Amino acid sequence: MPKAQIKEHASPESALTDWVNNYSDVLYASAVKRVSDEGLAIDLVQETFMAAFQSYGRFEYRSKPKTWLTSILKNKIMDHFRQVYRRKETSIEGDFQMFNEDGTWKTENIPTPWEETHLLDNPEFIDVFDSCVEALPERWASSIRIKYLDSDIKLDDLGVSKANYWKMLERARTQLRNCLEVNWVKPNK
Repeated sequence: MPKAQIKEHASPESALTDWVNNYSDVLYASAVKRVSDEGLAIDLVQETFMAAFQSYGRFEYRSKPKTWLTSILKNKIMDHFRQVYRRKETSIEGDFQMFNEDGTWKTENIPTPWEETHLLDNPEFIDVFDSCVEALPERWASSIRIKYLDSDIKLDDLGVSKANYWKMLERARTQLRNCLEVNWVKPNK
């Protein structure tokens, strides 16, 4: 892209001010989608702008500022998930051998099918689902978000073994299903 099409700034401060005004909302929406926590999303966007300011001298306008900032934000989100997976997890007791190696339900554990379809189009269900995910231990909730809600994050980037990740995901899905059975299915019967 020719430099003439990109607004030149007199200083890093003026560039950052312009970028904050133009890209904060987009970056915030992206962060909330990935981490499902508004406060954390705000912090990640702020960290993104601080990192952009600190490394402004290396930005060569080979890409648009929005692209560069989005890349920084994705790295900040990955750093967050790496920290989550490094923390010691508290355990929830119970038998969690409910899934096969491929992640499907074992035959004897297949839950009763729900009669309602298109639940992801139902805002009330989404609210219950979100609160059930939030009730999970942080690493388990992150497992659900990574597996089902954010395909940009790769298991190799987390620094956790595949077996450990799948065990957390298995436990998270079991607890999530139980929470939804209690808070969604039964109240609607």
